[in-house]
Amino acid sequence: MGETLRIVPYWEGGLASSDRLDIIIDPGPAFGAGNHPATLMALQLLEVALRRLSADVQFPSLLDLGTGTGILAIAAKRLGAGFTVGTDIDAAAIYSARRNLQLNGLGCENSVELLIGEVESVRGAFKIVTANLVAPLLLKLRSNLGNLVEKFLIISGIADAMAQEVLEAYSSEGFDPVISKNDQGWNAVLFSRRWRRGESPG
Repeated sequence: MGETLRIVPYWEGGLASSDRLDIIIDPGPAFGAGNHPATLMALQLLEVALRRLSADVQFPSLLDLGTGTGILAIAAKRLGAGFTVGTDIDAAAIYSARRNLQLNGLGCENSVELLIGEVESVRGAFKIVTANLVAPLLLKLRSNLGNLVEKFLIISGIADAMAQEVLEAYSSEGFDPVISKNDQGWNAVLFSRRWRRGESPG
């Protein structure tokens, strides 16, 4: 998928060679096996965001909110991200993400920091933030996410019926849509940071 990535179920690892960057996934009980349109679009937009940053920022930081299987965090590391954090409220998801990091040779200490908790438990700001979540949750978290993003925000998992509402909500938080995608009734958006709370919208 995209220009450089390939998603491989762990039971098929090594069966077919490729010049692409493999992301090996054992779905387990967590969301994000890579076959849902929302996940695929998020991966495609992540590739774009990292490519756009590469000229100016070496090893950009990344936060993956609601990491699930860890697929976005793994893809980010494959594509050159630096300090990477994955969070989820589900302990089973963190277990799956940790196993998938190991399957991809990223099990070493500090390759990806995994946290169980809500968005409020995250401190600091990241060059890229990804959130593959349902639209009502994205609306609820928009202020929290707005405080965590330095450059790019990728949101996905938005049903057609709520796409315009979500777009307007994030625009009001200081984000400009760069690329929007739609697939099978699902939407994803890559935003760039325009202004931050406490700054002038101008």
